[in-house]
Amino acid sequence: MSIPKTAPVSLSVPPAIARYGNIIFRDGPVHDGDVFSRKHPKMSQQNRAKLFAPFAALVGFDERVRKKEINYVPKHELDADEEWELNHRLYKLHCLTANSRLAHANMVSVSIEYFAVCTDEENDAYLVKGHYKTVTGVVLKVDPHEQHISIRSGVETHVIPFSDIYRIFKPTG
Repeated sequence: MSIPKTAPVSLSVPPAIARYGNIIFRDGPVHDGDVFSRKHPKMSQQNRAKLFAPFAALVGFDERVRKKEINYVPKHELDADEEWELNHRLYKLHCLTANSRLAHANMVSVSIEYFAVCTDEENDAYLVKGHYKTVTGVVLKVDPHEQHISIRSGVETHVIPFSDIYRIFKPTG
């Protein structure tokens, strides 16, 4: 029995391997105690990771995730007793701050919990639900005609509509 003859197989070697074959599969240089390693010490993995920290593939993604974490709730409707109590406190504050001289002399400090409607257009709760915020500061003005109260908290002045106020109380401390 004879073995059939086949044509010789020629393997073609890619030009890059033919040219750099002697160095392609080597490990990187090891600098241990030489001049290069003293000038350029090996960087820790933590410092190497810091090189890529500023890179944000999805710009604004973190902010949008934080906005979604806010738990929006429907506005709580006050019953008749709560509404009467709130109106009574607003009236007292109005009497204490009827003009700028009285407001400056009395320096009435209060905390107000109020409803802030959702203003994020991309959220399902937009203009329907919101969350409750508390601001503490000095009452500047209670305006029964415009139906709002002005409070200075630090350098900010908050103007809160009467319809959004949930509760008024004295600040603690």
